[in-house]
Amino acid sequence: MADSVVERVRAASAKLRSFVAQTQNALAGRGSFNASDVRAIAEPVGSVQPIIEEAESLCVLYPDLPGELETYKGNLEEIQIALEQMRMMLVARRAHIEAARGHLATLGMWNNALRLTR
Repeated sequence: MADSVVERVRAASAKLRSFVAQTQNALAGRGSFNASDVRAIAEPVGSVQPIIEEAESLCVLYPDLPGELETYKGNLEEIQIALEQMRMMLVARRAHIEAARGHLATLGMWNNALRLTR
């Protein structure tokens, strides 16, 4: 059981670390990150939730668990930061697209005006 609890936290932490790297690669333009990736983050978080709820008693039983939970917490904080950076990038892209749409609409109006004057 000890290995099971500690290993579950360790595995979830490794998955989160992987998502952090994937998100950072996407932010740097070296990869992609989509909605299914965001949903996939919920799996490791959900797998550790029951352990966190019982953390006080489990940490007494399993001496390695506090360190693993601390690592897990750090990875959660990093994924939160990475996801916020991704959100900001998407907001900026959306603003850029909206500006481009406005520009195209203006060009369309100028084009129509030009046609009417010929």
